[in-house]
Amino acid sequence: MMAPLDKLHGFYQPAPPTWAPQTVGWYCLFSLIAIAAIWVLIYEIRRWLFSRYRRVALKELPTLPVNELSALLKRTALSAWPREKVASLSGAEWTRFLDGTLRGGGFLDAPGNRIEDLAFHSVVIAAEEETQLRKLAAKWIRRHRVRA
Repeated sequence: MMAPLDKLHGFYQPAPPTWAPQTVGWYCLFSLIAIAAIWVLIYEIRRWLFSRYRRVALKELPTLPVNELSALLKRTALSAWPREKVASLSGAEWTRFLDGTLRGGGFLDAPGNRIEDLAFHSVVIAAEEETQLRKLAAKWIRRHRVRA
């Protein structure tokens, strides 16, 4: 007589499940993710290219004499705004423009309000004021908002 276990045969293992998505919904989701990633990449590249003038100005700022800070800020502004809007500004109009385009301001108070005096007159300022003025100029270069 045959034992009942002798009639058994080996198990067949099914094929492992595939990792490929099986429905159209997954392909749509992956497509949307890819499109979003490409859009973010293009946006960041354009932003990086557009802000090149900021990087150049920030690189030039530490080596510039304090009496040329206004000229650096003017060149920076001319890179971002139309020439008709910025080129003719000087004196109080220029400092109001700088203050108005920087969130939080700072150019209407000392030492920011002396930037034009330094550019046109041989005014001597303290080292602490020069440091504050350079910090304010760097802040403006980094954070100014362009409104056409």
